[in-house]
Amino acid sequence: MSRPIRVQDASGRVRLVQAVPRHTLSQVLFLAGLWPKLPFCAGLGHCGLCAVRCAAQIPQATAEDRTVFPETQLVQGWRLACRMQALSGLEIELPFDFPALEAPTRSVVFSRKSRGMLTLAVDLGTTSLDWRLDDRAGTLDQGRDLNPQLAAGSEVMSRLGFALQQPDNARILRDVVLLRLRPLVQGWPRPVERICVAGNSVMTALLLGWPLQGLAAAPYALPHPGGFWTKLAPEWPDAYIPPLPAPFIGADLSAGLTHVHFSGADARKYPFLLADLGTNGEFLLVLGPKDCLGASVPLGPALEGIGMSQGSAALPGVWADFRLDADGLCPVALPGEAPRDLVIAPRISGTGYLSLLTRLRGLGLVDATGRFASGDSPLARRLGQALEETAAGKRFALGRGVFLTGRDVEELLKVKAAFNLALSRLLAEAGLMPGELKAICLAGALGEHVQPDCLEALGFVPLGMKSRIHALGNTSLAGAALLARNQKARAWIEQVAPRMRTLPMGQEQDFFMQYVQRLVFAYVP
Repeated sequence: MSRPIRVQDASGRVRLVQAVPRHTLSQVLFLAGLWPKLPFCAGLGHCGLCAVRCAAQIPQATAEDRTVFPETQLVQGWRLACRMQALSGLEIELPFDFPALEAPTRSVVFSRKSRGMLTLAVDLGTTSLDWRLDDRAGTLDQGRDLNPQLAAGSEVMSRLGFALQQPDNARILRDVVLLRLRPLVQGWPRPVERICVAGNSVMTALLLGWPLQGLAAAPYALPHPGGFWTKLAPEWPDAYIPPLPAPFIGADLSAGLTHVHFSGADARKYPFLLADLGTNGEFLLVLGPKDCLGASVPLGPALEGIGMSQGSAALPGVWADFRLDADGLCPVALPGEAPRDLVIAPRISGTGYLSLLTRLRGLGLVDATGRFASGDSPLARRLGQALEETAAGKRFALGRGVFLTGRDVEELLKVKAAFNLALSRLLAEAGLMPGELKAICLAGALGEHVQPDCLEALGFVPLGMKSRIHALGNTSLAGAALLARNQKARAWIEQVAPRMRTLPMGQEQDFFMQYVQRLVFAYVP
């Protein structure tokens, strides 16, 4: 007979959960609601934030365990929950308290008198959940949180795999998002009258309980094209779901394009590129007011800081930039108070990694193929003393227990190759030279903190293009706020989205060859 898993938290409280050997221990604990909100690497075995101590039936240490834990902790039974099977009879101890079973209630006082209809805009990303409350006069409140589904997978395909693994898994993923949204919908001094949720195709399908099989395997197909009002819960106000132009070009990009169009950010200068970058890269080459060519490529979670050795989402206190002076590399943290449940050792955002890599490339400490090098200048040679040899390979020490590993560089190189390929492929399809682009507009994970010189130096874009790069921030959230209130905006995007042409890049025969050719820190046409 299968025995339950005994779980004890840092305060000594004990819960029993069912053993499910086909799941990892971290997945089982997530399903049981026992994980606090941490910036997991979502099962990749890199971040170390799912550390647990096994008090009985200590499993053999994996390669990932040996990378994360010193030998003394391995002997004590410390293991990564994401690399363990959830076997019968396990007894584990958590280094944190169990999270509250219910979402905290909000006690809110507006900073000014609210005017007119209240609307809630939500950008539901694979990694982050951003929200904004507006009235007739503008924004009343806004915030950002990690997507509570994160422990079930770091990017859309692993999230889909988890959802399809068992009949109830998709419902559980939907419910944890609705639980997070509930206080945002119902916790205000006045009732919210409209909602707009802009998410990528997979997040939208999970939220609405749509069939997932068409998004999980080629040939990919959307379960619904979007562009309609619905109810997320019976007692909630109506929610607008923006159009989803293609299987992996979602409502987040159509909302972003709506914002760009109606805000005048495009200044009616065509052609321009709009790129919403997260775990999936969604690209629109906008050739005219209603003429768009789209493409999507998997980027992985690196730009969100997920899966990197010291990575984190872009939250207060996280390193998001690096500056170089006579004393060496100086990290710059995002302003604000770091959340109490965020473990920072410290940690680095995706844009922080790009900035760091740009500085190291400039010093010659990383070569064009992504390998660590010795550097050319006296400053580079002095900083190069921070390079360390470990059993897992070389790593660059940044102090305070923070490192850049060779695997981190490799993950960023993969992101660069995918971005480069999407851009060059779209330009070729449209018959354009890079110099004919009027602007490159960045949204998503790169849209708030990235430095254009980093993208040019690392080969995301051709040399000479950095002056045309514009970081627009969270265009998906801004577009969702507009769509919740503006019927003209809804009518416009509902006309434009069905006309978008898309390139099936991942299904093209030479995709992999073209991708490999771009695995170098230089732009490849």
